[in-house]
Amino acid sequence: MPRIIFFGSPDFAVPSLKALYGSAYRPELVVTQPDRPAGRGRKTAPTAARKAAEELGLPVLVMESFRDEGVYGRLAGLEPDFFIVAAFGLIFPKKALELPAVSCINVHASLLPRWRGASPINMAVAAGDRFTGVSIMRMVKALDAGPVYAQRSVPIGPMESAGDLFEILSGEGAALLVETLDRITGEGLEPRRQPGEGVTFAPLLKKSDGLIDWNKDAVSVHNQIRGMNPWPGSHTSAGTTLIKVHRSEPCDREIGGVRPGKVLRASGGIIEVACASGAVRLTMLQAAGRKVLPADEFLRGSGLQGGVVLGGEVDE
Repeated sequence: MPRIIFFGSPDFAVPSLKALYGSAYRPELVVTQPDRPAGRGRKTAPTAARKAAEELGLPVLVMESFRDEGVYGRLAGLEPDFFIVAAFGLIFPKKALELPAVSCINVHASLLPRWRGASPINMAVAAGDRFTGVSIMRMVKALDAGPVYAQRSVPIGPMESAGDLFEILSGEGAALLVETLDRITGEGLEPRRQPGEGVTFAPLLKKSDGLIDWNKDAVSVHNQIRGMNPWPGSHTSAGTTLIKVHRSEPCDREIGGVRPGKVLRASGGIIEVACASGAVRLTMLQAAGRKVLPADEFLRGSGLQGGVVLGGEVDE
């Protein structure tokens, strides 16, 4: 059977790793990034892929960069047929791409060529796309530009967040990965070149990308909130008070002549905020250092009132 080296780091990589382990493509080695601070306490923790690999009894190589001493020797010494990559987090140089005998394969969470880059799930949701999916592609030096072996489409519900889709797409990607490997090794499946039209890019998100822009229409604000959930998270402010917004829904009403960001209602368990056109209802919120709460519970402790204008950056 083919010799596999798997590269992955965050939660998205784990279903693909487990699918390979339970198939004819059990990895010879799992490569992941170093331990990073995680969680509210910022304690150093291993990547999700490393934890899964160790639970499965697979050997692990932790690397910061392809320039780390001994990396190429370790990888080449295993004489791999395939590199399988799922959210590893590092760009592969040409020298690395040329190591496997057959192919470097990436599990990418979009319908390429739409949303190449680091945050395809977030951007698909934030853009209001009605569909996304997973692509199994051959890696090339240009970012996510390689030919595609297979794709699977997944609908995006109007209330689904990026976090909701992460779980769905990671599972779909894992299943499609094994099916595609079966076709490559059994049928000699060759990938198809990506079309030149329809290319969009999904950059690495920053915390500032979660700042809610009330000067957009209500649907766009709602899409931004769900697209930034769980990371980097959407936020706004009431004066100097930070408010994190986890869930929302567009209101079925029109408003006019109201300043974007103005709280139209903050009573009866309902929080509605004006946008450039229309309004959104904020349904799950969080004050700095507090728990995530539904709107009715948030109102009891926040002091938020109608007439307040939300907006702007504040420190946590």
